[in-house]
Amino acid sequence: MGKRRKKYKRVVKREVKLPTVFQCPRCGAKTLSVRFEKADTPGFKKAVVSCGTCGLYAEYPQPVPEIWEPVDVYAKFIDLYLEGKITVETRKPEKGSEVGEGQQVSEGES
Repeated sequence: MGKRRKKYKRVVKREVKLPTVFQCPRCGAKTLSVRFEKADTPGFKKAVVSCGTCGLYAEYPQPVPEIWEPVDVYAKFIDLYLEGKITVETRKPEKGSEVGEGQQVSEGES
């Protein structure tokens, strides 16, 4: 008779997920989101970056490839923002964000 076979524990590897909410370069809160919209050219999409706390709003200057994820757009946005090559607007944060309903963010604040 042979020896009893040793049981091995199966190692389960966790799948690494890319982030979808990022840190805002203006206010430092982790409420910056990237939204994609349909573009006129096939194979591309339009990227919109917005912060739910301070109201930062920017549209990516040119259409981005379909394969880009939000993290790719965020990386390029941060580069353009820190170099001052992208126009940034201040819009009132959407309903349900951290800023109270009675508060308004004016365009002159930064």
